[in-house]
Amino acid sequence: MPVYPLTSVRREHVMAVLTAIAGRTCRVVSEQPLGHEWAPVTRLVLDRDLPGVGSSVVVKTCRVDGDGHGGPAFLRRETAGLRTATASGVSARLVHADDAVGVVIQTDLGDWPSLQDRLLTNDPEAATAGMVELATAVGRLHASTLGRWDDHQRTLDAFGADVDTGLLYNFDAGRWDAIERACTELGLPAARSARDDVVQLLKRVNDPGATAALAHMDLNPTNVLITDCGACLVDFEGCRFGHPGIDAAFLHYPFPHHSNPWGLLPEAVIESADVAYRSALALGGADLVLHDYDQMLADGAAITLIGRISRLPLVASSGQSRHDSWRRRGQIVQQIRTYTQLAERAEGYSGFIGWLGKLETAMIDRWSDAADPAPPLFPAFAS
Repeated sequence: MPVYPLTSVRREHVMAVLTAIAGRTCRVVSEQPLGHEWAPVTRLVLDRDLPGVGSSVVVKTCRVDGDGHGGPAFLRRETAGLRTATASGVSARLVHADDAVGVVIQTDLGDWPSLQDRLLTNDPEAATAGMVELATAVGRLHASTLGRWDDHQRTLDAFGADVDTGLLYNFDAGRWDAIERACTELGLPAARSARDDVVQLLKRVNDPGATAALAHMDLNPTNVLITDCGACLVDFEGCRFGHPGIDAAFLHYPFPHHSNPWGLLPEAVIESADVAYRSALALGGADLVLHDYDQMLADGAAITLIGRISRLPLVASSGQSRHDSWRRRGQIVQQIRTYTQLAERAEGYSGFIGWLGKLETAMIDRWSDAADPAPPLFPAFAS
């Protein structure tokens, strides 16, 4: 039983919409809960093909948990994201959205393995191909939406309501203030020395100008389906129009806020994914993004790293399980090392890089599990 089921009111609304599309009474043959409590999704198999839709649809429902996750703003972003992403061919298509009822109906991409499924097998070739397909899909998404801020914003403005709650990586100087306070309270190296670099970073990322594109922001391997036509992206609830480097950084860390399971990729796989992403940008005519690629990638990687570092109070807490303690601390250390390599190709990060080096050393000195045992490769590459 899904935590947020398709209620009778929502079901009646969905069926009325589908019946109108079909031009005659439409009935459900079978129903399949998809996703999990953070992503309540239902597949409805119908008794007939609907023009331009097919014989099944996927319905996403509005939900709110105790922390406010998944409220109306999430579905509104899903609606706008699917509309904007249509031209990319790497997402489902929006069929219908109703803000008052709290449903989004989209085309059904079908039953396909996720990238996570590929990474958990013992088939490194399939896992590598999956990463390359993800990178290609992200490049197509960015290239096809480059410069289309007005189109995307019109959809959001039409709601006349909150579309910002719960946005991923939506940082301002206040986030860095919190990190400075946390470092002081925890006795870690003072983050103040990195502040000037971070302020300039936030200006670039929050106003990407002509390089702005639709960024998914949550490219975890469970949100990537590997189809016979390439990778398709699902779950656009965290998307926004902005800096493409945040998405690109997911290919390099990999998956900066994914934790179940935590794993790394061989350098050769990451390089193959990066080449595929850049090739898709070039093929899509996204020369503006490619023009200063190293800076774009380093900026995006810095933002995702700041998101991880902001968890320092949790990382330092004593109530964690042994596994969570190792993973959370290790993720910060590993991402600092990866980011430092990316930042060496760009400019303007000396203060930030210097502070990160001190933070890494301090974390390892205080918490041995921050670096030992070393992070594992994903199972597909373990042997």
